[in-house]
Amino acid sequence: MTRSILLHIGMHKCGSTYLQQVLLRNRAALAAAGIAYPHDGSGHPGNAAGIESASARRLAALFGPHERLALSFEDLITSGPRARPFARAAAEIGAEVHLIAFIRPFSEIIFGDYSQMMKQHHRAYIEAGAAYGGKGFEQFVVARARQMTPRGWLRGWRNVLPQARFTLASHRAIRATVEPLLAPAALDWEVPRHLTNPSLRTEDCDRIAAMIESGAAGAGQIVEAVKTALHRPSQPDAGRTPERVAWIEAVFEHHNAALQEEFGYDNRLPAPRVTPSHGTAERVA
Repeated sequence: MTRSILLHIGMHKCGSTYLQQVLLRNRAALAAAGIAYPHDGSGHPGNAAGIESASARRLAALFGPHERLALSFEDLITSGPRARPFARAAAEIGAEVHLIAFIRPFSEIIFGDYSQMMKQHHRAYIEAGAAYGGKGFEQFVVARARQMTPRGWLRGWRNVLPQARFTLASHRAIRATVEPLLAPAALDWEVPRHLTNPSLRTEDCDRIAAMIESGAAGAGQIVEAVKTALHRPSQPDAGRTPERVAWIEAVFEHHNAALQEEFGYDNRLPAPRVTPSHGTAERVA
């Protein structure tokens, strides 16, 4: 039987932690089905950091006694041009590769980025006296649009692994996409929400940024505000206004056009539609 590698490369803020938690929590079921999900026991549920530079020996060791290997790390999406060692290693051990990336509308990614930066760097922001490098929300969005090159990132992987299968799918289709590829493993896909790295509300990030900027609040008070915000991700978010959403989508329009052109993938935010019988708007899936 040919060895095979299922390699999930991202994108960030597109359900990666959820998928990794599913794989990690079902390692025994995967192993029983002949699929390895090796993990070092660290706090991060992903298992493929640095895999782009793996040698054939390391890659073979990750398989263990199994013929199939599942690997996942969201930051790999930018590593395609550096993944030639991985491509050579996979070829050397005779392993077929299936690349998978998940994506969501860019307005949703940006709100997630805005949250993640606050969660990870608020102490540095407090020390500097400015959140997000002194950028307001609009400046943050424009900077991210310039920094992100999703078509280039994905093209980098396809160039390095031209023979690999490649799947680009919605973050809402993680289970539908991955489950058939892990058959016959019967997995439990339920993961507690707090383990999936939920985003802070945008309004909380705005408020905490303003507290840092004003200098009126002490460091302890700001840290407590962040801790409180961590318990509110599922509450209504006044920071995600329709105006902000529409504007972000417009800023990222060229990225959506690029994905459509090269990969045939429509990543635009689904438009609301009106249900004639009720005159209310509902989202088109």
